[in-house]
Amino acid sequence: MMLCKNINVLHVDGSAGLAVGLVLFALAEWVSELYRLPLNIILFLASANILYGCYALALALSNKRSLMAINILSIANSVWVFVCAAIVVLYVQTASPVGFLFIGGEALFVGVLAVYEWKNRFVLAELIF
Repeated sequence: MMLCKNINVLHVDGSAGLAVGLVLFALAEWVSELYRLPLNIILFLASANILYGCYALALALSNKRSLMAINILSIANSVWVFVCAAIVVLYVQTASPVGFLFIGGEALFVGVLAVYEWKNRFVLAELIF
């Protein structure tokens, strides 16, 4: 069970972002119809999730994490909450309830991660051997 001991919130954060991004890319047209959002918005969400997921996983797998890198991660999550909220507000007339549910759920998920990572930034930035 050594693997489980070394898994931390950064693994979960990065894996979730990467997985969501890849699924959104793979199913972009279908998700666009399901959410009743323009395809370019779905591709934007997919791209941002993949980039973020790669960054978080790179930190998770790193033997040395700077405090600045963890701060950037937490701040990015905080900014993403506002991006999700902006999408909800901009498309309130056209988006489907399923679209609101998923985008709102993503905002909630990354908001919780932002708070957790900020509160634990000093621990997350420690060297791993």
